[in-house]
Amino acid sequence: MKSQTYRTVPQAGSVRVLLGAALKAGLAGGAGVSLLLLVYQVVSFPFLQRGLIPPAILIVWIVTGIGAAMLAGEQVQTSRDGGKVGVLAGLVAGVVGGIASMVVAAFGATFTRYGEGILIQLSDTQLAALNNAGFTERLIVLSGSVIMAMFVCGVGGMVVSALLGGFGGWLYPKFNR
Repeated sequence: MKSQTYRTVPQAGSVRVLLGAALKAGLAGGAGVSLLLLVYQVVSFPFLQRGLIPPAILIVWIVTGIGAAMLAGEQVQTSRDGGKVGVLAGLVAGVVGGIASMVVAAFGATFTRYGEGILIQLSDTQLAALNNAGFTERLIVLSGSVIMAMFVCGVGGMVVSALLGGFGGWLYPKFNR
């Protein structure tokens, strides 16, 4: 015969604490990722751009989950609880980082190669028709850059940050005992 375990239903106050902790940590993590994205665009040192900033972004996402579990305090009893609040915090950080990435792309700083790829695929008659409609080549390139940033950093960043935030939240109770 299987033993039955009963889970307690979380109280409204504890849910508020968990959501508040996830939101605070997620906004802080998103601000950290946004700052790193800005540094990535400003600094022209290749080792810093390719060797230090991408791992730093991953670390910020993990620390976001740890921070959410820390802020939740007594509400996080198990690694599963920490993982749940970490996933929410990572999701918020991913949304903030994705928005920051799209803003940077709108200024033409990132993903311009993909925007130019869209421009190359258009024929001369299509370009002329778009120019007559008010769409300049620069606008087409920027639109392609923003769309690419939305998919890569927006959706992709949200998934990766949620997973790494959940991992960080899952780790916190293991080391806090």
